[in-house]
Amino acid sequence: METDRFDYGREIVLRISPQSGTFTVKEHKPGGIIAQKEILPTDLYYAINASNETFSYLDSGLLPENCIGVSLCSVQTIYYLWYPERRAYIRYGDKEYENFPIPRLVFGINLLSTGRVADCSLGVIADEKPTPDTPMYLYPFSNVYDGFRVCTGNNVLPRYKNTAKLKNFPSYLLGIPDNDDYYDPDNNRKGMPHSELLEHLKDKEPAYYYSDILKPSGKTLADFMNRG
Repeated sequence: METDRFDYGREIVLRISPQSGTFTVKEHKPGGIIAQKEILPTDLYYAINASNETFSYLDSGLLPENCIGVSLCSVQTIYYLWYPERRAYIRYGDKEYENFPIPRLVFGINLLSTGRVADCSLGVIADEKPTPDTPMYLYPFSNVYDGFRVCTGNNVLPRYKNTAKLKNFPSYLLGIPDNDDYYDPDNNRKGMPHSELLEHLKDKEPAYYYSDILKPSGKTLADFMNRG
């Protein structure tokens, strides 16, 4: 009986009846039909899926600190990072802010199989332990468009051979010289122009964003991480 499994003279016919919604499998051998069975559509799916089973894994490598999610395929991987720092080095025009307060940020970093960062996203979340339902706010500054995508201009984004080093990318991105591209005063509750907002915030505590500056976006952290 075992040898019949490798009898390539056997013919298997699948008959589909659209009216009844049935799938009938017939096994033929020289001399006539040897077996006939009606199966469910899901049975056919699982049979085909099992025949294509593969153990070719995609390895993410050592995940960076504060990584809260990963989406990966054969050519690129998106790492989602929760950023623990509450202050950053910011440059705007000819002004430098060494210890500028920032709200709670999350980053999406699209890393190609070569290790090069292809693009990135940036969002503001509630000041709490992140969960899929954590509320998000409008980014109050510039260079973020379509909700979360970051415009990096002509800056060449770095390459990371060691994915654990991605923890350094948020500081790198925040340190890129800033301008007014995609800035919208309606994205902060004060309605201030960009330069005025920076001057207004430079001596504040990070909690001030949540009491006086940020506007809810109606999105959640799950929305940020499911944008694909």
